[in-house]
Amino acid sequence: MIARHQLRYLAPVLLYCALISGASAHAHLKSASPAPDSIVAAGPQEVRIAFSEAVEPSMSAIEIVGAKGPVATAGKAYVDQAAPATLVVKLSQPLPPGAYETRWRCVSNDTHVMRGSYHFEVRP
Repeated sequence: MIARHQLRYLAPVLLYCALISGASAHAHLKSASPAPDSIVAAGPQEVRIAFSEAVEPSMSAIEIVGAKGPVATAGKAYVDQAAPATLVVKLSQPLPPGAYETRWRCVSNDTHVMRGSYHFEVRP
């Protein structure tokens, strides 16, 4: 059994552990456009991925890969100024019909690198 005088030392440690456990979460994909496993009628002109927390744009990336290889983008991925947890990449031209894989990498404020991918299809 924990004595009352021991509890006063244990309580701050438990509080600290609870606080840092919430602060050390990694960024995870929350939503995307085009959405994972979706079929879209028109080729998108950009890909947007919303994460669970803000991401560092200089160390984050989005790559779109089609049947013929990587799709040309109109620059590097950037963070939406109105939504710091959203990474955006503009495409050089709308995507033609076909299947695509979106590969992403992000670094959040906790400096952990997260990677993932999902598929979508353009079918008019």
